[in-house]
Amino acid sequence: MRHWLSIANRIERITQSFAFFGRWAVLLMLGLGLWNVVGRYLGVAIGHKLSSNGLIEGQWYLFDLVFLLGLSWTLQQNGHVRVDVLQSRWSVTRQIRMEIWGTLALLLPFAFGVMAISIEPALHSWSIHELSPDPNGLPRYWIKSLIPIGFLLLTLQGLAEAIKNWSLLRKSSTIHQSQLQQSEEKSLD
Repeated sequence: MRHWLSIANRIERITQSFAFFGRWAVLLMLGLGLWNVVGRYLGVAIGHKLSSNGLIEGQWYLFDLVFLLGLSWTLQQNGHVRVDVLQSRWSVTRQIRMEIWGTLALLLPFAFGVMAISIEPALHSWSIHELSPDPNGLPRYWIKSLIPIGFLLLTLQGLAEAIKNWSLLRKSSTIHQSQLQQSEEKSLD
């Protein structure tokens, strides 16, 4: 099990390194958004164009970067939506089992499916050097590459979560068995 936990830890380090870029992208996106708003109104006031389609698309692209690189980090930080109304009534063991089931049956097939489906359009976009249809727009192939990368990271982080939860489940059952043995020994005394 240690081997699997070390793999999960490596995946988590990868997730954290990509989240670093996502964090900085938030600041850049906010700065660019502020410039787009100020530049639009200030440009009108002084009679010069201070914003462009490229800057507006840059803001969208940074949002995509934040979202797609933040998916796996949010999963790692346990920030995804859960059905807490049900989970709060379950035992810890049942919660762990449901996390494993949800990860294996729902998250991983979805994340892997989106990744697999998005590879071909991203490669096609690179092959034609797809550009924005807007005047002075940005290249689209860079941002389309983030879709399979983001969902690959989500798939990997889902595997790491499944490994960690499986380890917790094994520890939980071991602790439960030792408690049963201790209670049986006390009843024999």
